[in-house]
Amino acid sequence: MEARVPRRILIVAGEASGDRHAARLVEALRERGAIEAWGVAGPALERAGVRRIARSGELAVAGFTRVLARLPRILGIERRVLRAAAELEPELAVLVDSPGFNFRIGPRLARRGVKVFYYIAPQVWAWHAERAAQMSRWVDRLAVVFPFEEPLFRDAGVDAHFVGHPLLEDLAPELPGAALRARLGLPPEARLVGLLPGSRRGELKAHLGTMLATARALCAARSDVTALVAVAPGLEGLVPAELHDPASRVRAAAGLTHAVQAASECCVVASGTATLETALLGTPLAVVYRTSRINYAIARRVVRLERIGLPNIVAGEEVAPEYLQDAFTPRALLPQLARWLDDPEARDAQRAKLKLVRDRLGGPGASRNAAARAWELLA
Repeated sequence: MEARVPRRILIVAGEASGDRHAARLVEALRERGAIEAWGVAGPALERAGVRRIARSGELAVAGFTRVLARLPRILGIERRVLRAAAELEPELAVLVDSPGFNFRIGPRLARRGVKVFYYIAPQVWAWHAERAAQMSRWVDRLAVVFPFEEPLFRDAGVDAHFVGHPLLEDLAPELPGAALRARLGLPPEARLVGLLPGSRRGELKAHLGTMLATARALCAARSDVTALVAVAPGLEGLVPAELHDPASRVRAAAGLTHAVQAASECCVVASGTATLETALLGTPLAVVYRTSRINYAIARRVVRLERIGLPNIVAGEEVAPEYLQDAFTPRALLPQLARWLDDPEARDAQRAKLKLVRDRLGGPGASRNAAARAWELLA
């Protein structure tokens, strides 16, 4: 039955992907009743009718040193959110990923009597397992997107529920492979290699140069191969001008990330959500990452995982080779990519391995499942 009085909901989503997932959650909540929502929002949440207190992009910071540089702005957003919560008195706070910010704001909202629903669990299994127990003191309900997370958080006292992964609702390529080639003026028989350097400026700077050097070597030895750089929104002006040359065999492709992932023979992907997307689309991929030596030294001390690529974590084994820091070089990457390009059996074997990732995550429906769990807190 639809609520007569809109339920008041505060939403905090601090990344572009979190903004998209949160927007679908809002749409699923509206199917259950009237809501009035506001918070830290990006374009997707605003289109879903969420009033913006602050922009999601202002919280999108990667690396320990970059967080310190942005700390005054982050603290300013925190004050604005708390002030809005005092004025608008939300019944429910929906916190989406972004543990750096949400682990500060969540306990304060809980102390004010606001019920807290956390969607897309922070990866405490990678960083600090003890933080799961901390969450039990201020999170009323947690919706997790990886099946192995539910028992981990439940053992720590958190009311956790596996709802499925929202990526399974958002993986349709923008164009089929033939249309992608036609859009870029490529021959129908062109074989593609996808390059995904990341969605942040720092990631683009850290990864693109090595990716381009690798791609040029691949293309030089294979006349039918073209490499496509999937450029994230807002970064189009930061790639070299030569990538916009229609005659170049290493090209930029803005706004076509899923099409590039799906149509490529293989991809080189910066560690993050894009690695999981590529794996779910069944395209062989190499996971890469490079950061400053300071950030890497800190990460090596606190990260508890043998592998960092999400496909490997979900599968519980290596289904995508990883090349990190000094190991991320053209010389290291070329043999693996060449094998996938030149040996159909090796490529098919790698695709078969990637099926394990989709099998572990199940089917679509995460947004509606999460909305059902959140709505129960409003009863």
